[in-house]
Amino acid sequence: MSQGLNKVKRRIAIVDNTRKITNAMKLISSVKLRQVQNGYEKRISFYNDLVDTVNIVANYVSYTSTSNLLNYKGKSDKILYVVVSSSLGLCGSYNYNLVRYFSHIIKNGDEVVVIGEKIAKEMEKSPEFKTYDFVENILNNLTMSNCRILARRLLNMYSTGDYKKVVLVYTKYINQIATKVEDITLLPLDYKVDPDLKYNGPDFETDTDILLEQLTRKYLTSTLFIKLTESVLSEQSSRRNAMDNADKNAEELADKLKIEYNKARQSAITQEITEVVSGSMNK
Repeated sequence: MSQGLNKVKRRIAIVDNTRKITNAMKLISSVKLRQVQNGYEKRISFYNDLVDTVNIVANYVSYTSTSNLLNYKGKSDKILYVVVSSSLGLCGSYNYNLVRYFSHIIKNGDEVVVIGEKIAKEMEKSPEFKTYDFVENILNNLTMSNCRILARRLLNMYSTGDYKKVVLVYTKYINQIATKVEDITLLPLDYKVDPDLKYNGPDFETDTDILLEQLTRKYLTSTLFIKLTESVLSEQSSRRNAMDNADKNAEELADKLKIEYNKARQSAITQEITEVVSGSMNK
């Protein structure tokens, strides 16, 4: 009986140690989530205003501009995807949902710029899809400067005419419980058509094509920063929720094991008392 008690006791100790790890990871994810969320909230208003500005300019110049930034004029059907995953695990279904979504939209001939080790490993399993580049550390050091470098690279790749469009696949942050994988077109500019701007648009002091190119660079940089930030928010939120669920499951398991241990201990004590009483009566 003592062996059985020791076995249950060891299992309780293992579960308690696991709870300490999951609880620590939950706290770390909560802190990171708040930090990233604060930065996101400070920049989202500027980004929304920038999107409105790009929409106005794109509408106005679309009637006269021949820029490739507004409409693709090549013959290629190839799409360049930028796919954002995490580099660490233990974040629930975050990476699984992303991989499943992306596997349904990619086709032969498309190329991929990979962000995050998890999606990079998945791409290695599918050699028919070409991984053009692997941006390893951008999520660990997410700054406007790094996003500007990535934006310049994507703009140069699109300017070659080899890609019909550049698409970002990421996980949209809805709230601390819900996230959603989606894709958005980065290039050419995806804007809402407003026919009134053809006749009532603003007057620009500089050449409209030059203005469009400069504005596109800023827009692309800001879009990458905001959407990558949402991916980080989604990852940390998913990890916190996963660790919270693991912590609750471990607590329930520990309670069951403690009940099992107490029953076994009570049974052992009862048996010992019975043996003592039986021995004294036989004398």
